[in-house]
Amino acid sequence: MAFPAGCIPGVDVSHYSGVVNWPAAASAGESFAFTKASEGLFTTDPTLGPNWGGAKAAGLLRGAYHLLHPGKSGADQATFFLQQLAAANGGTAQLAPGDLPCVLDIEVADGVTADTIVACATTWLNAVEAATGRTPIIYTFASFWIGSVEHVPAFARYPLWIAEYGVPAPKGIPRTWPNWTLWQFVEQNVPWASGNADLDAYKGSLESLQALAGIAADTGP
Repeated sequence: MAFPAGCIPGVDVSHYSGVVNWPAAASAGESFAFTKASEGLFTTDPTLGPNWGGAKAAGLLRGAYHLLHPGKSGADQATFFLQQLAAANGGTAQLAPGDLPCVLDIEVADGVTADTIVACATTWLNAVEAATGRTPIIYTFASFWIGSVEHVPAFARYPLWIAEYGVPAPKGIPRTWPNWTLWQFVEQNVPWASGNADLDAYKGSLESLQALAGIAADTGP
């Protein structure tokens, strides 16, 4: 499918993507990258370190994400994620200019209620925002959110990263959000990685994406 007009291209990767050639990804036009850091309470992604450093070295804006397991403690999961982030980020979880907000991937229910999912996510989001100094992003897909969570007005303050494949534009926007900020639109093999990667679009200008990554606008002399 054609890349959506008026958007900025980016990617998200994990160990499933294998070895990533970040200079080649940048040469292919990718502007930002999210890399998996952790999942639940015990699962780490061994590619966080090389991907975190490699994306920045290649000139991409970078971010990290955590896959939430709402059947486990949100506070403990936040601590676990922040430990992985700090280990890759020179010993600190504080984000610098060029670092995108952290992402909470909410796509499994673990058999718990919607209220439990929301409470667990809220705890994680609050802890990570306090530790990193940035408002996190929520990643999900419509069928999961509508079926397992439904509507959380308090979450509207978090930018939405929606996953939806095979459509020219996202159709299933949960009513919690007026619109999407990031869209994961396909998973495919790419020439700059040894495995598959997810391709994404940022809805907005490069300047607004840079602002999201903490880069102040150049106002000139």
